[in-house]
Amino acid sequence: MRPDRLLVPQLPHRSFDLRHEWLPYFTNPWHFHPEIELNYVVSSAGMRFIGHSIERFSGGEIVLLGSNLPHYWKNDAVFAEAENSRQAEAIVARFTPNFAGEPFWELPETKPIQRLLNRAGVGLQLLDPLRADIAGQLHALIEKDGLVQLTSLLHILDQIARSEAVAPISPGYVPNPQLTRQSERLSRVVGHLMQRVEAPVSLPEIAELANMNPAAFCRYFKSQTGQTLTQFVTDLRIRYACDLLTRTDRSITLISEQAGFENVSYFVQAFRKKQGVTPARFRQRF
Repeated sequence: MRPDRLLVPQLPHRSFDLRHEWLPYFTNPWHFHPEIELNYVVSSAGMRFIGHSIERFSGGEIVLLGSNLPHYWKNDAVFAEAENSRQAEAIVARFTPNFAGEPFWELPETKPIQRLLNRAGVGLQLLDPLRADIAGQLHALIEKDGLVQLTSLLHILDQIARSEAVAPISPGYVPNPQLTRQSERLSRVVGHLMQRVEAPVSLPEIAELANMNPAAFCRYFKSQTGQTLTQFVTDLRIRYACDLLTRTDRSITLISEQAGFENVSYFVQAFRKKQGVTPARFRQRF
């Protein structure tokens, strides 16, 4: 799977990109970039995709994403409704792995940060009390400028590096070395599938999106992802169903429909094959 490569602005007056965003909903597609990203979702809710991880997100979450780690925040449908008054708010800092200069990371004092950035290759989620502390510092970071802002960012990274209140998001994920060779074709396909998890999937429609005939597309998709289109979509839907099972009290039948399965019996069978238990048993456990 290859997401879009996002081009992060390089500003002449600042060594890293920092922004405070207010939007009706998050608009970036499934994407990656060589820059490290410290992302604080101030307010919003939905599903997030990081590496191989698909999990629920809500306001207050802070994550640190390593270089070229694919990610995507998909807001709940209510955020796109015309009458919705809620906004998606985030504070995002992005910086290249060597934004402070290669020799800087060789200093004894900066070694913990260098190790942190390496660990962030699988994504790291900040836990309390660290999360609450860093949230306040990120709000303050927006109001600073110049050297004070830079040293404040370094202090934040050092504090995260020295804390045990972090958890991996996508353990075992290894970035595809081909990521830097952007594949717009597969990016369009995977982004389309992720943004419409609940919708029916038509092979001719998806193949047309990739500008290929169905047979050629099936071979191409399997060679690039290691899965057939059906396997990929089923896996995506089961992960979505896991979120609904743990977060809501909706019936198994309704969750099956909302996760895009036309037949509840097939949903139960596919879920058990993937998770090792039935949907009902999974709900009891989690």
